[in-house]
Amino acid sequence: MASRDIETIIGALTKKHPQLRVEQLQVKHPGADDDGIWFFNHPDSEFDVQLESSFGTFPFVVETDRHDERGQATTVQEATQLVEDWLGLPAVG
Repeated sequence: MASRDIETIIGALTKKHPQLRVEQLQVKHPGADDDGIWFFNHPDSEFDVQLESSFGTFPFVVETDRHDERGQATTVQEATQLVEDWLGLPAVG
């Protein structure tokens, strides 16, 4: 089975930033509630970034507590760049 886009994004980011922490929203009623939100944070950043997609596939809505902007990612490169930029991480690799 092919992996969902979110797994590819997480893999690309954690390869470049091994200390990155990723957590999927834990819902009260799995299957009934939408758990398609993933939170990204890093010890070197005071901010959080979230990617949202009901099925873990493109496109993703991207938000952060750093500012009021909302983004949209339609590729792995867009998603990883937004997460890195909004967490203030260097774009390594």
